[in-house]
Formats: sequence, structure tokens, C-alpha cells
Amino acid sequence: MTRPQPTPGMDPHLFEGNTPGETELRRLVEQARAAAEWRRSVESLRGVGESEDGVRVEVSASGGVVAVTVPDSACTEGGAAVTEQVLDAVMAAQQDLATQLRRSSEEAFGEDSPAARTVSGSLDTRFARATALPDTADDTP
Repeated sequence: MTRPQPTPGMDPHLFEGNTPGETELRRLVEQARAAAEWRRSVESLRGVGESEDGVRVEVSASGGVVAVTVPDSACTEGGAAVTEQVLDAVMAAQQDLATQLRRSSEEAFGEDSPAARTVSGSLDTRFARATALPDTADDTP
């Protein structure tokens, strides 16, 4: 019988002399199950945000835009203003989502748990307000 090769990137001596006991293994399995269950539960979350002029945006659990509503009244100041309103609404929707994800992770893992702190820390850097690209349209005939 041949000995299985170690998983690439994993130290084959990781557990030498320090094999986790049954209690520790159960705890690790339970943590993995809780994380998988939490991940499934947040897949259906949606964040919603609205700008001052009524532009409304909905984002999926990943933070991607899934719906945009622009009322006619938001268009009176031109395209650049609408762009800014859409970006404001996207940011508000992503912040709404981040709040839901933080709350959900605290409920699932405990407010002061390492897992909840990891989720919160990643959200602090994940969503940032986008910047409008400069207009590159050539207006000359």
C-alpha cells in the first residue's frame, strides 16, 4: 500500500507530537458546520440604499448591484449628477448589507468571537465608494 501524498501547501508534520484530541476535533467540526450554515443563511441577504434625490439601489449578498431605480426627478441636473446619485445609493446599499452581515455573524458566532471580528474587519475594507470615471466622449465633429 502506498502512502498518500500530503496536500500541496500543507505541512505534513503539522500534527506530529500534537495530534488534536477527540474533543478538539469535535469543536473544529462544529465551527466548520456553523460557518457553512452561516454562509448559506447570508446568501439571500440584500442591501438597499437610496440617494438624496431618490435613486434607489439594491445589492446582492456579494455587494453586486442587482437593481437600480432612477426617478425622473433625479435627472434634472444632468448625467454627472445622476452618476453621483447612483454611486451614493450603491454605497448606502452596500453599507446596509455590511450592517446585516455584521449582525448576522455576531448572532451566529458570538459578538466577541474571532469569526465575527474577521467578518467585521473584512467588511471595513470591502465596500468603498466608487469614483465616477471621467467623461471621455469626444464632442468634436
